[in-house]
Amino acid sequence: MRPTLRQMEYLIALDDEKSFSAAAEICNVTQSTLGAGIRELESILDHSLVNRGQRKNITLTTFGAEVTHEARKILGDTDKLTARAKHMKTPLTGPLRLGVIPTIAPYFLPTILPTIQEHFPALELELHEDLSNRLVEKIRKGTLDMLLMAFPFDTPDMTQMFLFEEPFFLATPKQRNPHAKPINTGDIDAGELLLLEDGHCLRDHALAACGLQKPTQRKAYSATSLQTLIQLVSHNYGMTLLPEMALQNLPSNISITPFNNPKPTRNIGLAWRRRHPRRTEFETLGEIMLNT
Repeated sequence: MRPTLRQMEYLIALDDEKSFSAAAEICNVTQSTLGAGIRELESILDHSLVNRGQRKNITLTTFGAEVTHEARKILGDTDKLTARAKHMKTPLTGPLRLGVIPTIAPYFLPTILPTIQEHFPALELELHEDLSNRLVEKIRKGTLDMLLMAFPFDTPDMTQMFLFEEPFFLATPKQRNPHAKPINTGDIDAGELLLLEDGHCLRDHALAACGLQKPTQRKAYSATSLQTLIQLVSHNYGMTLLPEMALQNLPSNISITPFNNPKPTRNIGLAWRRRHPRRTEFETLGEIMLNT
């Protein structure tokens, strides 16, 4: 008797989530079903795979970790075969798991989603919003297919597709800069900027694009979203750097200042695993985004 793909999925989910209940939810089964599947897998292999007796932070045995490593490769190869079969019929149909970073999702997705739905009505686009480093890790684990993100960002063993370059603007309370005349990046003091918290790639991109060093002292306020930064600026707590796509519907008491050349920018693009069987479809989707 051989292990089944479903049993392997259960074990991988348990390894990822460290919890029987969370793993069952990910696999869309009951906890008892998942537990029974893993016990049957242990019976087939005649070895314990899970260190039991823990309610939280479930761990695998040494052999269980080895089985999980091999199972990831097996399921990855199976997914490639399935995707290849679908691709040979009709491109861009069925599920596609797209990860998007928070500084792009609320601004760019409303623009491109209607066009994507119009061109590919059979595409089941699953959206996952998260920070860049976590999205890249999900690509590595095979739980996402493609990323919409900002570059530069290290994406080992992945293909990057450039879409467009986006300029940054300086956002200040209107009373501090009523005329919003263009300025040079050298005129900015990094210590005066309100920035996103560490972990957001926009923080590093904005500083690098302006040739600024990371502030040695954090301001009293930092934020987890661009919307929070905008509200802080609106209430006269400081200034910030905003990408062009975030300039729509800003409060009237915020002044937006452009930069003189060379303008600070970030690059927007897609990324996916190298040699992915659907890479031609991803390139097609990228062309649609580029021309929307």
